[in-house]
Amino acid sequence: MAETPIPLPPEIVPADAAAWLSCDAERWRALRPGRWAHPFPTVLALVLVSMAALRLAPGDTYFCDDKGLCTVDWLGTAMAALVVAVVYRGIRLLPLATAAVLPLVVIWALLDPGTPTAAGITMAVAACYACLGCLHRLAAARRQRRLALEIAGPGRYPLPEAAMTRPGGGEQLGCGIVMVVAAVLAFVLGPLGVTPFTGTDGWQQVAFFGTVIGFLSLAYYIRDRRRAAALRRGPVPALRVLVREGGGRNDRRTYVFAADDIEGRRPFLGCYTRLADGESRIPVHNRLREAVLFGPPHPGGGLVLVSSDGQEAPRLCIEYDAGPARQEYPDGRSEPPGPGAAPVSWGPGIGSRLCAVLGQCILIALVVGGLAVHGGMPMELRVFSVMVILGSTAVIATQFSWRITADSAGLWAVGMRRVRHIPWDELSQVWLKDRGFRIDRSGDGARGAEIYGVVAPAWLNRRFRRRPEALRAVDGIRALQADPALRPTEESAPEDRGRPVGLPLLVVNTALALALLVFG
Repeated sequence: MAETPIPLPPEIVPADAAAWLSCDAERWRALRPGRWAHPFPTVLALVLVSMAALRLAPGDTYFCDDKGLCTVDWLGTAMAALVVAVVYRGIRLLPLATAAVLPLVVIWALLDPGTPTAAGITMAVAACYACLGCLHRLAAARRQRRLALEIAGPGRYPLPEAAMTRPGGGEQLGCGIVMVVAAVLAFVLGPLGVTPFTGTDGWQQVAFFGTVIGFLSLAYYIRDRRRAAALRRGPVPALRVLVREGGGRNDRRTYVFAADDIEGRRPFLGCYTRLADGESRIPVHNRLREAVLFGPPHPGGGLVLVSSDGQEAPRLCIEYDAGPARQEYPDGRSEPPGPGAAPVSWGPGIGSRLCAVLGQCILIALVVGGLAVHGGMPMELRVFSVMVILGSTAVIATQFSWRITADSAGLWAVGMRRVRHIPWDELSQVWLKDRGFRIDRSGDGARGAEIYGVVAPAWLNRRFRRRPEALRAVDGIRALQADPALRPTEESAPEDRGRPVGLPLLVVNTALALALLVFG
């Protein structure tokens, strides 16, 4: 359904600024990286070969523990830390730093005498595959940047004065320096046998975690500074686009659309943003706004957005990126429900319920295995298992039984323990998060509903080529809130509103946890 975007005063738009149209967005999107370079398969490959290398290696080859004496492999400790940093965050968020680090991992895997030959070759192949994927994604981003410059034309414009202040990042720099110094001390003092406070294995743990955290913190800081400096080095191209705060997969992100996409269905770019100065006001939520995009759009790049805040007394809203921009894909927003008398409901499908049942079966198998096979399970392992069992209860219960029912009286939301009623005149806002959504209710002391753990990752949704039911529920609730004529005129029956299973499941899982804690 088309909507009228909030206009931007004409005097704010730079002269001769080109409009980024849907045809331009499709050309730009066609230059995206190949599926083989997606971070998920590369991370999976590195994890599997790392586990195989640890399995094939002789005992205590890489890491020492308190069960016996062994000689610490300090080079192996450093390389293992880099592999963990690359797998955890590097491949997805730091492709340039990862492409520089992975050749070191390849050389170590092939030349380290303590690594079995088959494991070393497999590790080297997986690292080369991951490195090629990062280089391919960087090359695709450069192609998209060149196309954006071509579409923007020869005009170059200075950034707004309020956006010239570079973002901070002192916390990342300080954390990175402290952790790197700790890691260097561990690598120096550990081999020398200096152990005033901890044993050799303790120095190895300091070296490992210091390398992981220090590497990631410094890489984040350098990435953010490079992105900010590249955008503020001189005049940049400007494009006329549409923007929207939220309304996609995450209400905390800002989504950028083509200037002629007045339905707001096909975002091509998204990122977290922050206001440039104290004069800018937070823009109206979930509304399309005309904007000027400063900087060539490409994944990993920086941007500055100038738009109207959409308030009753409109003022300029100047935002800049709080993180690297990310290519977005059409979110397939569902059509709002048509007017009718019958209540409307959204809830888990068969796939979601099967996942919840499978998760509960895994917990039961964990307890049965701990009681039957590992009769002497260490206390710390039992405590950790109990925390996993009890912590998973809310997610499993919500995944299995969540439901939103809209009728003439308002919304009925089934959570973990109870069914909450939110009348239409008290419905305030619906917020979409990474893995769920929250329904706010107005009034003193009024409680809304929080339903989390019901949205799968974006890459998994794209594989099934369908919009998750939770996102369809958010679309429907927002449409019913905006247009009272679409709301049902009949009241739903109590049995049709769903029934929570949180309390019965909590009783079952508490019994499992106690059995494991006492008899495990």
